[in-house]
Amino acid sequence: MRSYSFFTIILLCVILLSVDIFTFYWLQSITQLITVPYIRYFIYITFWIFAIGLITSIIVLRIRLTSINPTRKHLLISSLYGLTVSSFVPKLFFVIITSILYFSNFVFIEEYSLLVFFIVGILSGFLPFFTIIYGIFRTLYRFKIHQINIKIEKLPTNFAGLKIVHISDLHLGSFNYRYHILDRAIKLINHLEPDFIFFTGDLVNNCAWELKNWDLVLKQLSAKKGKYSVL
Repeated sequence: MRSYSFFTIILLCVILLSVDIFTFYWLQSITQLITVPYIRYFIYITFWIFAIGLITSIIVLRIRLTSINPTRKHLLISSLYGLTVSSFVPKLFFVIITSILYFSNFVFIEEYSLLVFFIVGILSGFLPFFTIIYGIFRTLYRFKIHQINIKIEKLPTNFAGLKIVHISDLHLGSFNYRYHILDRAIKLINHLEPDFIFFTGDLVNNCAWELKNWDLVLKQLSAKKGKYSVL
């Protein structure tokens, strides 16, 4: 498992905090349309609780990294990574788009500019967020088959019609031992009736222990001449 230096983690946290500050600055501007002060304060407090909590969690995890059980460590790192990406990317989009919108404000009629600023600002933050969430919870498990026919001159007749299934980047550790996730993929592969199955990398995220009990699942794959894999 890659271990980043404490300096690198602090630098990351400084970048996250900088984006948070800019985000909050523009957030205050677009929430001017909210007339109830308590709602605005609730939004502000929630924003900073999440932002400071995430940065604190990253630093604490880095300090205690060596003393944490490997399985729990992997789960914590994966969770924090997902939270960081799903938080940072929408905020970055929000800051960039709202900044552009603000500095080109002269394009809009003054009485409508704040409303446009509010709507576009909100959409610029939420659309990337929901896109990431959709990718994590929906498209991640939509296994697809891409068929490629390869024609090679002077190919030995023994290899004519050879069917190879190539699999990579399963990252089994990310499934958190939810073995049923691969059921559909296994059915799709076996239906192809391949001669060979090759796993060519990233079967796990970081450690071999992520394969625990996955052998029982992968054994269901069928190939006429053999199955070969690297981690």
